[in-house]
This record gives sequence, structure tokens and C-alpha cells, in this order.
Amino acid sequence: MDRIKKLLSGLIISIATTVSITMLAIVLCSPWYITNIDQSLPGLFYQIERDELPKRNDVAGIRVPKNPYYPEGAPFLKIIRGVPGDVVTCDGRRFFINGVFAGEAKEQTQRGNPLTLGPTGVIPADHYFVWTPHIDSYDSRYGEVGWVTKQHILGTARRVL
Repeated sequence: MDRIKKLLSGLIISIATTVSITMLAIVLCSPWYITNIDQSLPGLFYQIERDELPKRNDVAGIRVPKNPYYPEGAPFLKIIRGVPGDVVTCDGRRFFINGVFAGEAKEQTQRGNPLTLGPTGVIPADHYFVWTPHIDSYDSRYGEVGWVTKQHILGTARRVL
């Protein structure tokens, strides 16, 4: 009888461990979640609300457009700073949205690669100026990212951890 209890106990522990590992893998690998790997925003994990288009100042999960530094489609977390109809201007390397300072663009990456300035003017329909306050944020201040289209937005991101 003790042997059966030990076997059942071991089986239950094995099943619980397998289920836990499987659930963790689903959470970490699911397109419904993004891991904040560069600490450009607070928190580690964000859940993506796919049926909800983010609004100004919301955190959004995006797929990065084609660029020379990251794989196309890599998931990023960014704040929506500019929406369609907003006016983006640049004074030197300082960006403004509707006259409000939105950050300064660096001249080069940490590895010394040149960075071009992002677009200016009226943000067109279905395009967004994305940003984070981190000094090395790769965002709409740079031509390599530019304004992100609606098709690149995964949804509104909510911090879960």
C-alpha cells in the first residue's frame, strides 16, 4: 500500500510539474504576451489585448518594421505618443508632437552605427509615433523605424509582472 501511495504521489508531482512547465511555456511563447527584455519600460511581462487598438499614451505591443538592426516583426513594447492627425516636428535632433517635446534622437547606435532622423509632418491615417523614454529606445524618432502602421500594432499592452 505504501508503494502505491509513493507511486501515485510521484505521478501526481510529475503531472503537476509537466502542466506547470507547459503553462509557463505557453505564457512565455504566446503571441498574447511580450517580455520586456530591454527594460525600456517598467515590468517584465505584458499581456497584449489584441482586440483593442491602443490610444495616445497607451503601451502597445508592436512588430518592428523592416530595419537594419532587428529582425523584421520582432515584438517591441512602445508608448503611443502620436496618433493620426498629430503634427511631428524636429528641431535639430529634438522631436515634438503638437509642439510638446517628445524626445531627442541619438546620432548613432551604441555600436557606432549611424541613425537617421524619423519622419516629420502630419501623421497619416493608420500610422503612429511610438516611443519610450529610455535613452536607447529604438522608436519613431529614427527613420529606420519611422511611423508604425496599424498593421504592425499587436494591441494594447498591459503589465502583468
